[in-house]
Amino acid sequence: MPCATLDIFSLRDSVVDEYKRFATSFTTIHAADIREQVKAIYDEGRYWPEPLIQISPSYKRSTDVGTLVTSGVLEPRCAEIFRAQGTPLSLYNGCSPPD
Repeated sequence: MPCATLDIFSLRDSVVDEYKRFATSFTTIHAADIREQVKAIYDEGRYWPEPLIQISPSYKRSTDVGTLVTSGVLEPRCAEIFRAQGTPLSLYNGCSPPD
């Protein structure tokens, strides 16, 4: 059975957007200067952390960053960033391969 794909970054953005609407819906700030300051703080993203990407050896290796850069899937700079001891990092797949 082929593995379904999920854009985890879109999912994260959707969850954060929903939480942001919820968290900011409790108050109405009438003073324009204070409202703008609070909005600026929220817009900085300090309450909505960036996605965390981790490498887990418990999955089947599927490819490496260098291969994805060569095939045009990833930006070339990724080959420089995602390396360990000069070797491109391997990526893992939690899905079963098709029969």
